[in-house]
Amino acid sequence: MRFYYILITISLFLFMLSGCAVGHDDYVNYKNRTVGTKKIEKKPFKWKDSGELIRSNFLVSGEGLTHISKDKSGNLIYHYSVQEVLPHFSKTEWVGKCLIYDVVDPMDYIITSWGFDEGGNPLSCRTWP
Repeated sequence: MRFYYILITISLFLFMLSGCAVGHDDYVNYKNRTVGTKKIEKKPFKWKDSGELIRSNFLVSGEGLTHISKDKSGNLIYHYSVQEVLPHFSKTEWVGKCLIYDVVDPMDYIITSWGFDEGGNPLSCRTWP
């Protein structure tokens, strides 16, 4: 019987640790891992669930790849609307749109960097448990 209590305690501890890994920092780490990878998309598109509630009643799916522009160096800038945390969410600092961009080399379509786009709230860019 004592073995089961230990097993349950360890399981709960691991579950709590995995819950700590989600959030803004986890999203930033995810985006950092995309640097150096090849960009597949070549044209703007909408997510298939664009504008729909994707998390209870507080998170709406973004628009997708909204447009592609160029910077002064000739790099392609891919602008994404990822998601929006709605105003009635309990953590007001997360409220807003997750708008990001990828900087892509036009010759080989490799992502060279990324960032948070103007008009969005970086803290709304999160992974969710």
